[in-house]
Amino acid sequence: MGNINDSEDILLKREYQDPVDLGPMVTVILGQAGVIQENAAGENEVYFHTNGLPGKFYALDAETGEVKFTEVIPNTEALWAMKVGSDKNVYFSGTSDKKFYRYIPTERRIECLGLNPADSWVGDLEATLDGKIYGGTYAADQTGGKVFEYDIETKTFNNYGTIKAGQDYAVGLGGDDQYIYAGLGTNIHLFKIDRMTGKKTEIIIPQNESGFSTGEVGTISDLSVVDRKLFISVNANHAIVLDRDTHKILNLFKFSNMISKPSPYDPNLVYYEYETKLYQYDMKTDRAKEVPLNVPLPPTVRLKDMQWIQIKNGEKAGRTILAMLTQYGDCVFYDPIDHGVSLIKLQITPDAVRIQSMKRGMDGRIYLGGYQRGMSVYNPFTGQIDVNISSFPQPENIGFLNNKVYYGTYVSAVMYQFDPRMSEVPNKNPKKVYKIKNQQDRPFAIISGENKLFVGTVPDYGLLGGSLAIYDEETDVWSQYDHIVKDQSIASLAYKDGFLYGSTTIWGGLGIEPTASEAKMFIWDVQTNTKLEEFTLDIPAIDIPPKMIGDLSFGPDGLLWGVVEGTIFAMDIGTKEIVKSKMIFPSLYNTSKWNCHDLVWSLDGMIYTTLGRKVMVIDPETLQHKMIVDCSISHMELGIDGSIYYGPASGRRLSRIAIPETDATLSGIYLNGVLLEDFSPGKLQYYVEAHEGKNITMTTTQEGATATVMQQDSLDQSTIIQVLALDGKSKLEYRINNNK
Repeated sequence: MGNINDSEDILLKREYQDPVDLGPMVTVILGQAGVIQENAAGENEVYFHTNGLPGKFYALDAETGEVKFTEVIPNTEALWAMKVGSDKNVYFSGTSDKKFYRYIPTERRIECLGLNPADSWVGDLEATLDGKIYGGTYAADQTGGKVFEYDIETKTFNNYGTIKAGQDYAVGLGGDDQYIYAGLGTNIHLFKIDRMTGKKTEIIIPQNESGFSTGEVGTISDLSVVDRKLFISVNANHAIVLDRDTHKILNLFKFSNMISKPSPYDPNLVYYEYETKLYQYDMKTDRAKEVPLNVPLPPTVRLKDMQWIQIKNGEKAGRTILAMLTQYGDCVFYDPIDHGVSLIKLQITPDAVRIQSMKRGMDGRIYLGGYQRGMSVYNPFTGQIDVNISSFPQPENIGFLNNKVYYGTYVSAVMYQFDPRMSEVPNKNPKKVYKIKNQQDRPFAIISGENKLFVGTVPDYGLLGGSLAIYDEETDVWSQYDHIVKDQSIASLAYKDGFLYGSTTIWGGLGIEPTASEAKMFIWDVQTNTKLEEFTLDIPAIDIPPKMIGDLSFGPDGLLWGVVEGTIFAMDIGTKEIVKSKMIFPSLYNTSKWNCHDLVWSLDGMIYTTLGRKVMVIDPETLQHKMIVDCSISHMELGIDGSIYYGPASGRRLSRIAIPETDATLSGIYLNGVLLEDFSPGKLQYYVEAHEGKNITMTTTQEGATATVMQQDSLDQSTIIQVLALDGKSKLEYRINNNK
């Protein structure tokens, strides 16, 4: 058929109900910035900013967890930069508007001190004893990360400007009486800035066993100056200890991201956390050892602060302990005297975060992932959220294989497996099953076929080239294949008859420009695990060559359908010819460069898609279309009843548009008049005890839908219930199997 031109551009004549707001879906307690101090009144306090739309600032009692003060901070979905100044006030800044704030604990109020002169995104703050606050920024406009100064006494800003051209992240700061040290990314560079003159001098990090030296791909995300040593955090958990004066490497080790101040019991000792264990580092010998604990530390990806404080109340009043603040709003006390660990649960209210991913599961429920943290399972049949795990890593996408749910998470492309038939158990269900290697970061493409799970990735910051990871459930083995298409990431995957069909995006990790100009398709032989070919798409009448292709999905017609920004196409996989296509919107590429446009088939044969980041319906025969929701959409999914579920871009709430005429679900299945114990409208397979003379009846969800029982001839056969919706097209099949 080829390109469908304007002569067929008559809008599809379909009517849809108004959307219903189902509310927020993923709630978390998560903060990217927090500090601990004994305030000017002698009280131990924690200050914490929670992720949200917008987020909230909290001041809490560090010993009881009680809230003393809270206030919403406009335009702060996430906030990374917070520090206590020499005046014991708390300074912080967000990632969108340059506003620089101060919280005054003795007055319990927040004030805006003005706009920083550098960039909107502030990634770190550092305070010096002479009353200065320094900020490090991420330059979204690619003008290079910058460092600025705020003088507490004069209430004035100073901009030290771009640290190194081409390095947009300056988000790891440390300071002493003469210099501010700035760690950069997405290539590793370390500078010292003379605080008086502004002179910038690069410090060379020598080549070392970690592979993280000057110029290598990576980001310095934290930096501490302790005595005459620099503790540098690269890519969060790789520590490099550098002599401040000679720049000699003194040690390399893994840690969560930060180091404590010297112990008041022994100034030669500093502490750090890694994987629920506590370590002490001897500044004299440059050696570390694990500290015995009565219980493990709570799991956390990053600590937000570590401070020595003196307990004011209780049986340990007067004793100095190490207080640690996790990103999940837990304050942890470590007592070096008895090695005791205690957990103070801060009384922070969970807040809803943006919907990052959404897929319908094999049980008809909607599985969702949250931005930066969190996952949930929404039950459309009860209207309830059945599962909400606040601490779960950010799911970029969700896939399903044989009754298990697989989450591809950011950071470091870690795959998790969840069995929804079992209760949630920390670290066991869901559980980590594989980390995709070789500097991969975001698993955006996940599909299954042939008892295998296929995962395509986007690489880490500053890198190009994604990977294909394959899990074989029968052998319980993961395999990985890198650089499937040179310098391109894998955007979408579709499986059919032993072959995997993939598409790419030209973009890689943040902080690097693409080298390719056109996205590609590839074909992968699943049996031999080899790439058969890669090719570009020749789509008639498209405005510019594709830069990102996807979603991909095989239709009932056997064609491979896909989306390229504002264009729909169908390809014959035998000839690789584009047999149908239509450009509905221009190719703007002004939203996500990794997250594909959804493409889902309904039971009545229609295509529902977020083409153009709208909710659209397209007739695959004529390519006539209708815009159902005209706002920027991040994700869309169809319910098993045909309903449309969607999340507005940057939104934390889910909406539903019911389509009753396509609803072929049952509202009940009865065995001899008794409702099946595990019945749910979204569950299509059941198992009952085999016996003669059983009577199966059912009720349809929609009045007027028809259900027919295909009774078995023997106990070896299943009973099948076929349901036909009101439209006369949409069908579902429920199967009742006999347990012998």
